Amino acid sequence: MIRTNMKQESNERQALLDDEKTSHSIHDQNRRASSRLEWTESTWFRLFHILFWSWLKPILLSGYKRQLIENDLDDSPLIDKTLTLLERLQSYDWSSTTSWMIIRKEFMKDLISVYLMGILFCMADITQVLVFCQLIWSITDKQTSIYRLYLYIILLLLSIILQSMAERQAVFCSNRVGIRIRNALNIIIYIRALSLKSTSSEKINTGQILNLITSDTFKFEELYTNLAGLTASILETIILFGLLCWIIHPIPVLCGYALCPIFILIQIYFGRKFRQCREIAAVCSDKRMQAYSEFIYGCHTVKMYNWEKPMENRIVQMRKNELESIRYTSRFRAFNRTQYFISTQLLSLATFGSAWLLGYPLTIANTFPLIMAFAFMRDNIACWVPLAFEKFNEAKLASKRIHAFMHLTVKQEHQSSTNTLLSNQKQKGSIVMSNAWFSWQNDISCLSSLNLSVEKGTLVGIVGPVGCGKSSLLAAILGEMNLIEGQVNTYHSSFSYAAQSPWIFADTFRNNILLNRPYDAQRYRDVIDACCLNVDLSRLGSCDDLAIIGDNGVNLSGGQKARVGLARALYDDADIYLLDDPLSAVDRTVAEHIYERCIGSNGLLKNKTRLLLTHQTQFLFEADQIIFLSHGQIDKEDRLDENFTRQNEPDKKQTSVLTTMLEDNPPECDEQSIITDEISVNDRSNWSLYYDLFTALPSGICGLCVLIVLLLLGEIFNDGANYWLSIWLKQSKIDRQFSPKYAYIYFGLIIGALVMDILGTNYYYKIILNGSNSLHNSMLKGLLYTSLEFFESNPSGRILNRASKEQYAIDELLPVLMLNGIMALLITVGAMFIVCFLNPSIIFVLPIFFVGLLFMIHFYQRSFRQLKRLENITRSPVYALFSTSLSGLSTIRAFKAEKSFIQLISKKMDVNTSAYIIVQAATECFAFILTVLGSFILLATSIRIALLSNQIDSSDSALSLISTVFIASCFQWSLRKFVEADILMTSAQRIDEYGHLPREENEGDCKHLVKTSPDWPNEGRIEFRNYSLRYRANLPYALRTIDLHIDSGQKIGIIGRTDLNSTQRNQPNEPDIFYFYFDYLRRRDLDYDDYDDDVLGSYYENRYRSALDRIDLRDILVGHGIDITCFAKENSDLVLHDRLERCGLNDAWSED
Repeated sequence: MIRTNMKQESNERQALLDDEKTSHSIHDQNRRASSRLEWTESTWFRLFHILFWSWLKPILLSGYKRQLIENDLDDSPLIDKTLTLLERLQSYDWSSTTSWMIIRKEFMKDLISVYLMGILFCMADITQVLVFCQLIWSITDKQTSIYRLYLYIILLLLSIILQSMAERQAVFCSNRVGIRIRNALNIIIYIRALSLKSTSSEKINTGQILNLITSDTFKFEELYTNLAGLTASILETIILFGLLCWIIHPIPVLCGYALCPIFILIQIYFGRKFRQCREIAAVCSDKRMQAYSEFIYGCHTVKMYNWEKPMENRIVQMRKNELESIRYTSRFRAFNRTQYFISTQLLSLATFGSAWLLGYPLTIANTFPLIMAFAFMRDNIACWVPLAFEKFNEAKLASKRIHAFMHLTVKQEHQSSTNTLLSNQKQKGSIVMSNAWFSWQNDISCLSSLNLSVEKGTLVGIVGPVGCGKSSLLAAILGEMNLIEGQVNTYHSSFSYAAQSPWIFADTFRNNILLNRPYDAQRYRDVIDACCLNVDLSRLGSCDDLAIIGDNGVNLSGGQKARVGLARALYDDADIYLLDDPLSAVDRTVAEHIYERCIGSNGLLKNKTRLLLTHQTQFLFEADQIIFLSHGQIDKEDRLDENFTRQNEPDKKQTSVLTTMLEDNPPECDEQSIITDEISVNDRSNWSLYYDLFTALPSGICGLCVLIVLLLLGEIFNDGANYWLSIWLKQSKIDRQFSPKYAYIYFGLIIGALVMDILGTNYYYKIILNGSNSLHNSMLKGLLYTSLEFFESNPSGRILNRASKEQYAIDELLPVLMLNGIMALLITVGAMFIVCFLNPSIIFVLPIFFVGLLFMIHFYQRSFRQLKRLENITRSPVYALFSTSLSGLSTIRAFKAEKSFIQLISKKMDVNTSAYIIVQAATECFAFILTVLGSFILLATSIRIALLSNQIDSSDSALSLISTVFIASCFQWSLRKFVEADILMTSAQRIDEYGHLPREENEGDCKHLVKTSPDWPNEGRIEFRNYSLRYRANLPYALRTIDLHIDSGQKIGIIGRTDLNSTQRNQPNEPDIFYFYFDYLRRRDLDYDDYDDDVLGSYYENRYRSALDRIDLRDILVGHGIDITCFAKENSDLVLHDRLERCGLNDAWSED
């Protein structure tokens, strides 16, 4: 059965691709420039543009001169487009094969090209070592011609530049393969999510699915991004072994290489630990993201009941558990970094120590070339291999999680096994159930023994008490429930569905009705008129139906959302219409109008099959069939009581009296868009944010000072070991061999460097994770205590992006980048100090070098930050659409709108891919330019050594040369990591931005605060005097000059025509619960139990809010497994049981 579903999905994907091929070029490419990268790769004649990154020049210059916008991005290359990647994966059966095997099989050709680039990278490294050896040997030979020295210097410079060019291209190719794999997995996960049954929510929640695309697929990208380096490292280590055996005796080389298996065994152990920690962290992150999703969706309820503090404590505890796992992982990362930066010295110690003990001569000609080779091996065995082990284990766990998700139950269509296709066509619009049993989870039936026959073109009413299974019956017909027993036949009918809680997503008013379907103007006007949405459109101002509707319809009332949902159902030309209580949110007059024009015998659906679920039984006398449900079964004995129904009809006299009380005066137009654009943070780095990150409590400023001391001591010991080695080599052969003090001091310096590095890196992770957690908690408080206007003007995906992807960046990516940059910078500074100490004249060359360097940093940093910001901003819509789609799965599937949503998210992913590729290319281009700049120091030092070869000691010359090589390599590495870290600091800035959101109440504006009694409020009297409020600045007043006095114990009814502000004071979709959520007001005078709100601070208002009970039209349910008492004011089980029993939920309590 699963394979059948996968085949159906493949066919749907193929149809999707066919449609996209015909429409993509017309719609998308007219708005965005064609890909410059694709243009350069189209022919070998443009190889120059590829090698020197000249295709980046236009957008980098634009980013330097002005603010970049999304339209400045090129279209992504065809090979990187999401639908192209989907086409590559559509033939695989994901139910029987792991994602690991599918990715490896499909992307093997891409990986082979990466392997070849890695081989070129390896050859460039070996060439550089050979040229350096020849240069050192020429320097030690005083008879060497100066022209020969110049030749080797030029060759060394060229080898460094070619090595950097090959490495940068290899890394860029790896990055592109990684992003292809991530996007391919993301689109497959999205398609699978669209096909999941509602019953699968018991096995996976929204937070887990979001983590699949924000974290797990990213692990595959990280793994395959490092493949080029891993390939080169393995091959290079083998070749270097033979080369080193030629330079020095094989036995010392074997002793040095003996450390390699030890390093690998350590990495295998660390890899297992990484996987265990990652598994724990993933579970904790899933829970935290689910909690964020629940809070964002139910922010009105959280605010109303003053649940901010319990919600904060709940998420902080989840974050604490997650952070413990991250801290544990960071200890192993710290040892990995220590192993990387000290491995050159450890390999030198093992090799030189064994040579000294075994009596093999140590000379300038064989020691410094070995140090050069060990520097390359450091990248191999202490960088690429550990990174590969770590990422492999993380990707393996991610594959397991994705595989489990792909095996969840998908929605299946009800098929007929007895009728022919021709008869099915004739019976479309009919439904037959034979002894059908359905369940939401496991085999616990929710609907049982259903025998039902619905004829084509009939109106069927579905009635029954609350909780009897009416909505579940519609879900069963749609295939959302598990069919345990019996048969269901819908004769391949198409469905249109109006949900009880309409799904409204962030888009235009029109597209919320069209749902990405073709626009039929006449049909659209008829539907708008039938659903009484004409007046609502006039209130949207000049934008008309192109006005933006907020996430979850925050700028629509309950009645408007219900009618938009009904209009969406009516616009579709389906065989069967399933209407889940669409008239409950509108007043009686509007309900009658909608029924007559939409559902009744003269309505738009008069010739269609209609299943109407309603409690307003006066609309069911035209029904051809009425189904009575009771306890999940059809009650055949019950019937519609005509006398009872007529009692529900309003008294005309009473109606006329009420009508005179209603002020049919619609509010003025709202010309403003409810959704605000995502505003970019400051263009420059916020240095205070760096300070906060490294001085967060409990370490503080003292912790930062201790860290600086530890890192400096580690580098002093490291550089001291190299300098002491040069002193050792200056001694006579006898002293070198038989004076142990030189060997002991060299050994002590390396051990000291090892100890300092271990302490420094571990302490570094402790400090920076304190800062990361501080930013998270600050963001959480900012979100919890800001006003509701923020949630209404920002899509949920935008907020979840910061809580997930942005937080992941500063938890795990930023610390690694900054540590690499700091350690490489220390190596560069130490090497530069040695060069200047041994060659003082080089100091005069440094100003020229730093001028060019500062210009390049200024140019690239300004462009980089804008590009990275664009990459972040274009990622938010992807997550927003993903999150929104998950909340509207039933609606999307009922309307067969999966194809349009896949196309929509594919286009958003392509925009993000374009930004991501440019960011990666610019990073590699910057690294290449920095390598070229660093080579000038090598050039200046080499020329001085060549000119003064007879006056400078060979040991000092060799140490100077190898130090300049370290400057050329480590300096670009350091600055590159700092620039990447600075770019990632935009994530920290974006999180910090949420930490400084304006609070809901400003206590500074409250003057002459008074103290209330401890039991205040205790009477429940409210008085409005000349009270006027509005939703946002520059909008007309929604409530005008309200004068109202409510005594204690009174029962007050609020009436009014649908959407004429009758419920605005208590409307969960509006930013107001009394005056608490109105952000802007002018004239107001409101008393609570004799206290004027002007003299009450926010503390007392929160107390009053806590004492206020309210039933929302939109509820909030926290995730399963959460104690129901976690937010309750009274934690007595007896009290809770009584309340549940009063609400008819005692059965649910007994089941728990």
